[in-house]
Amino acid sequence: MRLRVLSLAAASAALLGALASAPTAWSATQAKPFPAWAAPTIDKSLTTDQASSIVAERTKPQTDWLGPTSGEQAPKGVKHIIYVSADQSYVSFVNWGRGVVEAAKILGWQVDILNGRGAVTSTLQAMQQAVAVHPDAIITSADASALQGPIAQAVAAGIPVVGIHAAAFPGPDPELNLYDNITSNPAEIGETQAAYVLAESKGTAQVVHFLDNSFAIARFKAEAATTPIQNCAGCKFLGMQNIPIADQTQRIPTVISGLLANDGHHWWGTTCCDNFYPYVAAALRASNIAPTDIKLVGSDGPPSAYDLIRKGDYEVATVPEPSTLFGFQAIDAVIQAMAGKEPSHFIQPTYLVTKANADQEGGKKDEFIPSNHFACHYQNIWLGETKDCSGS
Repeated sequence: MRLRVLSLAAASAALLGALASAPTAWSATQAKPFPAWAAPTIDKSLTTDQASSIVAERTKPQTDWLGPTSGEQAPKGVKHIIYVSADQSYVSFVNWGRGVVEAAKILGWQVDILNGRGAVTSTLQAMQQAVAVHPDAIITSADASALQGPIAQAVAAGIPVVGIHAAAFPGPDPELNLYDNITSNPAEIGETQAAYVLAESKGTAQVVHFLDNSFAIARFKAEAATTPIQNCAGCKFLGMQNIPIADQTQRIPTVISGLLANDGHHWWGTTCCDNFYPYVAAALRASNIAPTDIKLVGSDGPPSAYDLIRKGDYEVATVPEPSTLFGFQAIDAVIQAMAGKEPSHFIQPTYLVTKANADQEGGKKDEFIPSNHFACHYQNIWLGETKDCSGS
């Protein structure tokens, strides 16, 4: 397996120079997406007992493999995959790409990584370069809605495009030309945040939600996290705080000052993205607010979230996204596409990290790695093996 991490400048020469010898798509490959799955549904309300049950279930170790146990074997020969990362400075995108690389290594495939550097223009350029090389498949963690030109070109050329967090919902997305989109259930992510707040506050919380509403998945998570709060008789919803991620360092201190002035010093925060919370915690610290007075519940689960939770530094819980597992799921979707088959309907169950379980399920590495031996199970399918995965 060969891995190259390329800058856009290097990619122009290295990737386009490979055109003459670029691999061709497998003859059975289907790039056109299958029909979309039903959209996730949001729980409108939760009792405190229901909330407590959700918390108890989703803080348990995830030792059972609930994913596929049969499927298409990988095609013979070296295949060329390009991973277009939205931004290699963001740890989740790096971890998902690492999963793609680890999965490809099992198969002896070649992976090239292009870095979109967090900007639409450079990510669009990276996707255009990826399509020009005509790889066997493209995997991307970028927002697919902003990349429709090159993605449509890829599909027309028979190149399947698989997203990781590239759209709001899991599964195929015909409107965005995604053969599959790998993500957790965003309704469950928001529900889990709300459940933790309701259970811990015994149904009496005041809650503010932080988001960047330019992302469809962030808006959906926000609805899922806040609807049960708004329908809780003893709770008070303080509103949404829309903060573009690019502006968070400048905006958050002012936002926190306003919240403290208008809503007092005793509330909960939920969010679409843990990236906000180091800045929120710093602003609260600067205002001499005790960590026991304001409690933050996050999602995504980057290392900063694990650190804040362990220290008791305002953040008390997060709903993390799997790290390398998503890369394995993406490679499995590519294999299904190469066989002309529908992608697996598997969605990893939602997990909740608190101080009590922060070292479990990959937590010692500050990431969510389910202990269900997913790599072994996928290897058995792809290579037609029958290894015992119970102790892998």
